[in-house]
Amino acid sequence: MPRQFRFFYGYVIVGAAFLIMVTMIGTVLSFGVFITPIANELGWNRAVISGAMSTATLLSGFLGIAAGRLSDKFGPKKIVLTCNLFFGLGIFLMSRIHTIWQLYLFYGIISAIGFSSAIAPMQSTVIRWFIKKRGLMISIFLMGLTGGSLFMPPIADWLITLYGWRDAYVIIALTDFSVVTLAAILLKRDPAEMGLQPYGSGDIKRNTLNSHYMEGHTLKEAIRTSQFWLLCCFFFCIAFAMLTIMTHIVPHAIDVGLSSTLAAIVLSAIGGTATAALIPVGTLVDRIGVKNVAIALTSLLAISLLFVSLIGNAVWSLFVFAVVFGIAFSSLDILLSMLSSNLFGLTSLGAIIGFVNAMLQFGGASGPFIAGIIFDTSGSYRDAFLVCMCLCIIALVVIILLRTRYPWNM
Repeated sequence: MPRQFRFFYGYVIVGAAFLIMVTMIGTVLSFGVFITPIANELGWNRAVISGAMSTATLLSGFLGIAAGRLSDKFGPKKIVLTCNLFFGLGIFLMSRIHTIWQLYLFYGIISAIGFSSAIAPMQSTVIRWFIKKRGLMISIFLMGLTGGSLFMPPIADWLITLYGWRDAYVIIALTDFSVVTLAAILLKRDPAEMGLQPYGSGDIKRNTLNSHYMEGHTLKEAIRTSQFWLLCCFFFCIAFAMLTIMTHIVPHAIDVGLSSTLAAIVLSAIGGTATAALIPVGTLVDRIGVKNVAIALTSLLAISLLFVSLIGNAVWSLFVFAVVFGIAFSSLDILLSMLSSNLFGLTSLGAIIGFVNAMLQFGGASGPFIAGIIFDTSGSYRDAFLVCMCLCIIALVVIILLRTRYPWNM
């Protein structure tokens, strides 16, 4: 018989995953705040600088496949602790860059190895601990992502103002390394490691638990299905749009007349709105199904991008955009974990999320780089934002074609 604890340890797992997300992903999403001061000091154009973000995003996505597979086998603790060494080192070395190759090595490669552990291992671990209220728990843990985008940009801007961008990277690196290390120590792969069952397993019939919870596709089996590639296409498109905005909205806001501080607040407004929207979105997933939520939020994302393309030069319009975009932005990783588990089960969930996330990161890597090229060519982000909107329309068609199994959303 499994041991019974008054306090369910799954909540500790969610809290630890939250801290890892808020530090690692918050730091990554603050990269846009550093673009202007780095460009001003070193004289590099924005396509070159944002290319490092694209490189890191792409590499971390593909390394996330390995991180997910290793987490399935060995558990997330060892994977996160190892990757955190690279993450802390890469961010610290950013304070020492003087040449373009250093930018791409330290940020595009070393730090990317580090934050490859932030998505697939964390999402698959949280899902394994919960059956009931899975959407809600994923939402709470993902508040680390949106919370990071809420707090880290203004903190980074404040540190840059006080100490310069180089010392700001030193402070962020030391803080991130300490927090992630302490959080990773608390991680357990699944309830069985502690003699427990997933939360809510007692409310599900044994035959349902065996067929829908314990079983599922291997990565090799999933890759052979058309649904898998539709899922990859969907996340490529929306990640292209979302990461373009998260990387370039601060430079765009500065270009249209906002101060660097106010521009960072626009980015924080996206994070704040996304954080506030996470719990309602997760609750909606549990109640009406992940596909319906995906359709609604993808539509909202397309509308927000059309809005910023047409009226994105006024201060008020940027904050309206930030609110609408932030609601859609809250959905990205909820949809990643819930759609993946909905379609393919838990057997190789870390590896499957890792592979789909690699496609997501490929889209996220392509977007900022292409947007930088469009800006350097045209002197405006308008066309880049319109490209993002078109990809969101493609994503909407794809998610409508996807066949999900609602019984997973328990």
